Amino acid sequence: MTQGSVYGAEEERFVAEMVGQMSEVARQVYRWVREQERTLEAIEAEIRPLLQELGGYVVAGLCQGQAPTYPPDTVACRCGQRAAYQRRRPAQMLTLLGSVRVERPYYLCATCHHGYAPLDGVLQMCAGSISAGLEEVLALLGTLVPYDQAVTVLEKLTLLRVSPTIVKAATDRVGQLVAPQDDAAITAAWDTDNPQAPALPAEIPERLYLSMDGTMVHLHEEGWKEMKTGAVYTTTACPSRVRPGTREVRAKNLSFYVDLADAERFGQGFWVEAARRGATMAKDVVIIGDGAHWIWSFAAEHFPRARQIVDWYHATEYIWNAAHALRGETTATETAWAEARLTELWNGDVETVIARCADRVTEGEDIQKAVTYFTNNQERMRYAEYRDQGLQIGSGSVESGCKHLIGACLKQAGMIWTRAGAQAVAKARARLKSGRWDATVAARPSLQRSYIRKAA
Repeated sequence: MTQGSVYGAEEERFVAEMVGQMSEVARQVYRWVREQERTLEAIEAEIRPLLQELGGYVVAGLCQGQAPTYPPDTVACRCGQRAAYQRRRPAQMLTLLGSVRVERPYYLCATCHHGYAPLDGVLQMCAGSISAGLEEVLALLGTLVPYDQAVTVLEKLTLLRVSPTIVKAATDRVGQLVAPQDDAAITAAWDTDNPQAPALPAEIPERLYLSMDGTMVHLHEEGWKEMKTGAVYTTTACPSRVRPGTREVRAKNLSFYVDLADAERFGQGFWVEAARRGATMAKDVVIIGDGAHWIWSFAAEHFPRARQIVDWYHATEYIWNAAHALRGETTATETAWAEARLTELWNGDVETVIARCADRVTEGEDIQKAVTYFTNNQERMRYAEYRDQGLQIGSGSVESGCKHLIGACLKQAGMIWTRAGAQAVAKARARLKSGRWDATVAARPSLQRSYIRKAA
């Protein structure tokens, strides 16, 4: 019998089996719906598990079809010797379409005593585990919601039941791919002999914004540690929701970099992300921050020609804190004083703001803090000029990033993380929110299982 005739017979057998299964399902649901009137919701609920079972049957049949009908007596072993055919060994896998069972040829090497099934490598599957497709879905859910909630969402969407531990393992596996990739990119960029910057984007933006902030995460044995976050984005002008008749600058095309590292290491990683977005070639780079020293140190070291802007909203907080510290003033006069300073600041008259605060500097610590803050940052507070040039003056993009990247998943009530776990989840979420999820999961190595048999 020729190979073509073998494949033809197997194809006909597979088609006949599938048609038989589908026909049986069709008859079953048709008789069921004719028994009495059914709602659409009831029909959906009845059909979904049947279709899932049918889909699993198809998946198993297609996988089984790739197993050789007549397996060779020996195959090459990883140790360099030959492994001998033993038998067909079943493998059970949980997939997006339920549990499937495949029987495949199993081989054992008499030299190294390792046994394996070559079909596992072809299908990139691991017996007794979950499929790559299901693992990606679990990792995606694990980056979006807490693990126990991910279990509930998964069951509602796919009818599959898994434990939160499996969701965590899938999420960690994806997240743990990112840190080595980031480290490799940093090492390559800072190689003293042959530095290699990331590949530039197809289109270099005219103007690119960089914004940085940090939020605290609770770690086992370490306590609260700062997870630094950086956002890279461009902007567009839209009609203002607050001031009718005017336009406001909004962020778009955001990407993020996160790390528990110190400021220097974070700065190197964030530079790589900024360079990947074209910051080294953009005509105009704008760095927005809340005034923290490490942010301006990053700017001075990595982008010395970038324009530096203190976030407007952080600056206004110093004015309100100073107003509340004024002694002997009523609430109305505090408000009037603060609004006068805000107007001056909005118009870019930082010198007057400093002078008015200095006049009352003996009345409270918060007033002295305001004087210091505005004095140190006055060249970063020319807000009237920035608005005239169409620049964004708020760091809301990165602050929002801290909330939805870190806070929403790592700072729920009672959460305490290992350092590795926090890094994995945060970095996976950063890749997802940066539009790089598919490329990240594509880099996963396939799961493998090794069978070891002791020598007789």
